[in-house]
Amino acid sequence: MSLHSNDSDIINEESALIPKKNAKARCNKIGSVVKSFFPFTTWAPKYNLKWLQCDLIAGLTVGLTVIPQGLAYSQIANLPVQYGLYSAFMGGFIYCIFGTSKDITLGPTAIMSLLVRTYGNGDPVQVIMLTLLSGCIQLAMGMFHLGFIMWFLSAPVVSGFTSAAAITIGFGQVKHILGVSTNSSSFIPEVIETFKNIPQANVWDILLGVSCIILLILLRYVGKEIPDSMPDTSCQSVARKFVWYVTIGRNAVIVICAAAIAYAIHTQKITTCKVTDCLTLTGEIKKGLPSFKPPAFSETEGNTTVSTGALMKNIGAGFVIVPLMGILESVAIGKAFARKNNYKLDLNQEIIAIGAANIISSFVSSYAITGSFSRTAINAQSGVKTPAGGIFTGCVVIIGLAVLTPLFYFIPKAALAAVIISAVVFMIDIATVKKLWCTKKLDLLPLVVTFLVCFWQIPYGILAGVATSIAILLYPVTVPTFENKAISVAEDGDDKTFLIVKIKNGLNFPSAEYTNRYVKKSMEILDNVATVILDFQQVTTYDYSVIQAICELAEDLQKEEVNLVVVSAQEDIRTSIVNICENGIITFLGDLEEAVPTV
Repeated sequence: MSLHSNDSDIINEESALIPKKNAKARCNKIGSVVKSFFPFTTWAPKYNLKWLQCDLIAGLTVGLTVIPQGLAYSQIANLPVQYGLYSAFMGGFIYCIFGTSKDITLGPTAIMSLLVRTYGNGDPVQVIMLTLLSGCIQLAMGMFHLGFIMWFLSAPVVSGFTSAAAITIGFGQVKHILGVSTNSSSFIPEVIETFKNIPQANVWDILLGVSCIILLILLRYVGKEIPDSMPDTSCQSVARKFVWYVTIGRNAVIVICAAAIAYAIHTQKITTCKVTDCLTLTGEIKKGLPSFKPPAFSETEGNTTVSTGALMKNIGAGFVIVPLMGILESVAIGKAFARKNNYKLDLNQEIIAIGAANIISSFVSSYAITGSFSRTAINAQSGVKTPAGGIFTGCVVIIGLAVLTPLFYFIPKAALAAVIISAVVFMIDIATVKKLWCTKKLDLLPLVVTFLVCFWQIPYGILAGVATSIAILLYPVTVPTFENKAISVAEDGDDKTFLIVKIKNGLNFPSAEYTNRYVKKSMEILDNVATVILDFQQVTTYDYSVIQAICELAEDLQKEEVNLVVVSAQEDIRTSIVNICENGIITFLGDLEEAVPTV
């Protein structure tokens, strides 16, 4: 009895442990899901004072860069300049919660600004609605793990689009360097109109704009060369850091200096002309922070109300192009820096982070945002440790909006144009063209197609590039590679020809008819073909259409008293042919030596 009692006690104890183990497993699973969806929970508990110092320095440095860039990019987007700053602060706060890269900084970029100009038509209501709906699409893609859609945008297509966008953006700023205005929104008409307006160019704007471009490019190269060549003494260590900060914050330095020149002309009467006559200025900017409110889905123009449907119709393909390009730009940047700094990037979580950032940013009148390569590079170089650096960047922008907007009045548009031109000129991707030329010239075709068509319409350019890439991908499937040879063998005093056709890749339904035509065409140039041998050694993929076509080929050859032999076929292929074709119409052998003794 006591033995049975002990066994019963053990069983009861084990039974009592099962719910505890299940509860622990559930808690671990919930914790894993929370950490996956909120990546900040993995690094926040380990956050320390040293990380705070590094993130603070990086955040402030990026903040000094994003303010002049935000002001400049709003010109590309054809929006009032404050919208560039509205787009520059909220992304950092949201990405800190959902992002998996310590280096990425979200905000306005040149390419996204161009897309916003294309699909927003300079209408803030339409632009902000596009931001919200793009964020919703991105969030849904991340939640349902649809990041694989991005695989259809090949590297040549992205390169062609980026280069075309860089040229479009850069030339779009030439009018501000010249101090003239244009009404065209498309690239070619804008080029023509800009050249027509050259006689009305403002000499002061040209002088300032060209000087700013030269200085920005010089500072870019100085930042790469000077600090590393300096000896490591105490004084020169300070000089190295000073030079580094000046080159990293060169956009802010140049814009501040240009604004100071304009202010001096205005207050000190340095020239005989008014400042607004000498230089084209940014002008009045709406003061203060934007209101936190849901985006509007309709607007009133005079006595007419523009409905949600009308706004969505105006946006059109932007609902697809803007979210996809936002994901592509940010993920490409994240992958590059994750590989460089040796950490993992969660693709779907990154898409969720971008989507959430766009959704929340739309509540503060932001246009569509994504990762910025230049600011991410600055962030990494500044020694950022966690995504919390974006919080400090956002705070810098908020302070700028709250306090500095009256001073933005004196920023010359030529200086902002110089910031954009000096940035996008390095986006023209010549390196990829050289690599493709040396490796696979055929891949230049989707690049060139995308590049040229994007000057007409961006969505058509991307679609044309994708279509070209898919055509190149499908061509080998439709037209497989064959290798054939003919062998003559003397039998019973007659020379009989054996046609050997070696199939170099898989066979699928688009190539079924082509395979039959190829065999028959090869037979036409030979005499006394007695046997056709199909070598299936390299065939690993097939479908019903292919098997059916081979059966039809065997029937046609049988009528001409020609044998069809299949050699080196895998067991599943052989079984499929036997099940579909008539018995005895095709002979199966293990290798070529069995089919032709002289091989």
